[in-house]
Amino acid sequence: MTQEMLDKVKAIITANILTPVVYFIENEDTLEFICFCDRHITMQEIYNVEQMIKTVTGQNAEIIDIREFSESERLEVIHNAELIHSEHPIIEYVFAQSMVEDYRAAMEQRRSMLDRQRETGTFYLQ
Repeated sequence: MTQEMLDKVKAIITANILTPVVYFIENEDTLEFICFCDRHITMQEIYNVEQMIKTVTGQNAEIIDIREFSESERLEVIHNAELIHSEHPIIEYVFAQSMVEDYRAAMEQRRSMLDRQRETGTFYLQ
């Protein structure tokens, strides 16, 4: 995808979906745009934007809310996807730090459960 086309797509997304960041992954058959979407946006609005992108690019587009990913998948997105929009550089940093903290909390919960299982023989509280 050319930079000019990517700029057009970014303009479509930011004009129609309230999101502080947009990450981009180009697959063979689909363009994936990973956002931190406003909770009030409907699936129909997302579908309409995907169709606008398809019209501009000629490829299938998928807009995905990053909250649909697990903590480890979020880190993978942040490290491997291309950041194509950030409202402000500090927002990008805060967003990435938040995703790292979510991952740490999940790993701490996992460690706690494993410790509980080792000490009591069960994962569940008794």
